[in-house]
Amino acid sequence: MLCNLFNNVNVSNKMFMLKDTKLFEVLEEENSNLESFTKDAQERINESLEKIKGKKIIIKAFSFQPNLNGYEIILNERKEDLKVGFEKIKNLCEFKLVASKEDKKLVNSLKEFNDVIAVKSIEELNSKKLFKKIFGSDEDVLIIDIVDVIRIGQASEGKAIENFVTVYGSAVKEKRVLVLKKEATYKEIFEAVNGGFESLVKIVDGGSLNGKQVYDINNKISSESRGILFLSNEDLPSNEVYSCINCSKCLRVCPEGLNPIKLYDLYKRNEKEEFIKFGGDKCIDCGLCSYVCPSNIEIAQAIKTAKTFK
Repeated sequence: MLCNLFNNVNVSNKMFMLKDTKLFEVLEEENSNLESFTKDAQERINESLEKIKGKKIIIKAFSFQPNLNGYEIILNERKEDLKVGFEKIKNLCEFKLVASKEDKKLVNSLKEFNDVIAVKSIEELNSKKLFKKIFGSDEDVLIIDIVDVIRIGQASEGKAIENFVTVYGSAVKEKRVLVLKKEATYKEIFEAVNGGFESLVKIVDGGSLNGKQVYDINNKISSESRGILFLSNEDLPSNEVYSCINCSKCLRVCPEGLNPIKLYDLYKRNEKEEFIKFGGDKCIDCGLCSYVCPSNIEIAQAIKTAKTFK
């Protein structure tokens, strides 16, 4: 898990800015296992369509995690696929299109396709509360990403199903939204965006708050991956873990109102009943506590592990 990438969340938001407003198609389809990639993506889409039948669906076009952005770039270049995807979904379920209040430009762009409900991006961290806010209940409600609607549109038209991956980090020269139409490894992506192997110290797949570390650069990227961080020492100012300084930052950011460092301490002491008593099972694994911790304590990972022993 990526922990405390920056001391200040605002600094991270400045880093995750895309200068290139176009999608970047990488890796040639020729001589690739395109059939296998498409088949895997098609199976996932069919499963998703089956799952949403008769349900209430929130289609989200935002992420609280700053590196999982690029929505406007993707939507601008895949409008036709998005339209087809919406038509397909309309016949299966009731849906609401949701975007972030902070992204007014994207909200206006989305109005071309459907009415848009604007929410605070942090509301993504508690899906049940978001469900109740949008539909008044959390029963039979699911959430999908708008990128999946594009992929549904592509599948419906018999097109190659694309994977959209946003790449950031100081170990790469180009911060872009990539389009993949084939299976690829992290190494292939790293080379495609002019990565410097001499500066690469860490790879994270997923969000900057709770992404998973990749230990083998030759591993294949999942067809569900939305973001990759190729990090250098520039991005990781300190790997040292210090004692808690009782700053209470983790308490202030917790969307569930928990006491993360207390739960961490209970986990370390193996006090299962007390862990439950203090609400450990209510943790939603957002990763914010670890993110803001100035002592680099892996609070979120400890709580996540602790929930398995209750």
